Amino acid sequence: MKLEQAIAAVQYALQMEKQGVKFYSEKAEIATNPAAKDLFTGLANMEEQHVEYLSRILRHLEEEDRFVDDNPPGDDIFGKAEREFSELDFGEIAALRMAQLLEHDFAEFYRKAAESTDDPIGKRIYENLSQWELGHEKAIKDLLDELMQEYWYDMGFSPLY
Repeated sequence: MKLEQAIAAVQYALQMEKQGVKFYSEKAEIATNPAAKDLFTGLANMEEQHVEYLSRILRHLEEEDRFVDDNPPGDDIFGKAEREFSELDFGEIAALRMAQLLEHDFAEFYRKAAESTDDPIGKRIYENLSQWELGHEKAIKDLLDELMQEYWYDMGFSPLY
């Protein structure tokens, strides 16, 4: 991956993350369940951290013509507090499913970017970002699975896997 391609990839990633901030912020605003509001606010804050991180990477690429040796910050999208998600409405659950898909798409983009670069630092950055997003996708999927199990239990339904 040439410098111009690396810059374009990071610029694209930055725009994706900014869209994530907007999406999660909008969902937090309209959420009726306090746990959902907290979750979407946390996701928006996490995406803001991604924007800051990618902005540093982009500045370094543009100013130094190379990737900065920097690791993404750690994050916990659900926090340490106990949350009550059992009363989420359909729109909040649908937004969580969309969030899972967004995180999947982000992870896939970073995985492909890692495959496309010969720069060892860039490859590691993209691989770390991909793993970061896969962790978010899994956390959201696990929550959705738990909500579905609760729903099935409440309905007296037990599907066979």
